[in-house]
Amino acid sequence: MVLKVGKQRTLILIKPDGVAHQHIGEIINRIERKGYTIDALKVTQATDEQLRLHYPDKVDKSFFPDIVSYMKEGPIVAMIASGTNVIVAFHSMAGITNPTQAAPGTIRGDFGREWPDGKIRNVVHSSDSVACAEREIKIWFPELDQDQQ
Repeated sequence: MVLKVGKQRTLILIKPDGVAHQHIGEIINRIERKGYTIDALKVTQATDEQLRLHYPDKVDKSFFPDIVSYMKEGPIVAMIASGTNVIVAFHSMAGITNPTQAAPGTIRGDFGREWPDGKIRNVVHSSDSVACAEREIKIWFPELDQDQQ
């Protein structure tokens, strides 16, 4: 996919808790109200292989099975969003990883939750760099041809 100068793409995942609590529409509205475009969207179930590829730095960590369990609790909405500086902008919209510390008005601050047992449900994931975005898009949208990825 050819983008105009200054435009970026990012992968955004609405995690199973965001889907289960019906936050899909609100999250998409927030993205579009900021002027970003949703170029691809699908509802999918995460596979073990996708999660190993998506979180290569966490595969050997003791908490990786918890991540896999969380991401397989239900369907995920995978999106490719594009626009000027969309990577940094969506990170600001999402808020910091821990929803208890995320500011009100951010997606995680408004919809995320940390449970008494310490489990964090933070609703969304987004790529943190152009290189990560391209790698993650290939993992979650393998059906797109090279020009679309």
